[in-house]
Amino acid sequence: MLFRSILFQRIKAKVLKVFSLFLTISTFVILFYSCQPSLKTLSVTAPDVVVAKQDSLLALSKDRRPEFVTILTTAHINIARRAESKGDISAAVDEYQKVLKIDPTNKTARYELLVLEGLNLYRKGSKSALWDAIELFSKAASIDMDSGVANYWIAKSYEKKDSKDFELIIEAYEQALIKKLPDDLRQDAEDAKNIAYKNKTTLDNFWK
Repeated sequence: MLFRSILFQRIKAKVLKVFSLFLTISTFVILFYSCQPSLKTLSVTAPDVVVAKQDSLLALSKDRRPEFVTILTTAHINIARRAESKGDISAAVDEYQKVLKIDPTNKTARYELLVLEGLNLYRKGSKSALWDAIELFSKAASIDMDSGVANYWIAKSYEKKDSKDFELIIEAYEQALIKKLPDDLRQDAEDAKNIAYKNKTTLDNFWK
């Protein structure tokens, strides 16, 4: 009888221990889930805070909350854009690469990396580098067909490679202008396209 009582107490203790652990994990998960809206906000307003929780977020996101992957990629993208605005291109590239490690299909990171790599080649300025830049910008344009930034830099690359290559320059600027562009790039694209048209007309008239 005494043996049964001791055995019962041991089994009861183990059951209570397992139940307590289950309750703790369940409480943690519920609390973690309830934080999601604030995490979404933080991925924009304080992305560094979200990135600091990356390991624990990814551990949960594998099976339960794939939304955390989106939250993390948003945080890294915002850190990258902040770095770009400060001129720290190396840091921006590093953040976009982190995005692709989390989500290899992320279009924003793929697009931005191609543009940044293209700009690096554009700044080198040699003809071979400019051709490579045009190739990268073209790949970027095919990823995000709504943005005209890559097309704008295609036009700039053609201009830098050969300022008399009017048809390619004009076509690239026109492609950029029918898409979304920041105001400063739009104005520059309009002005540059008009100059290219004027120069083309002058050259055509000269050979008539």
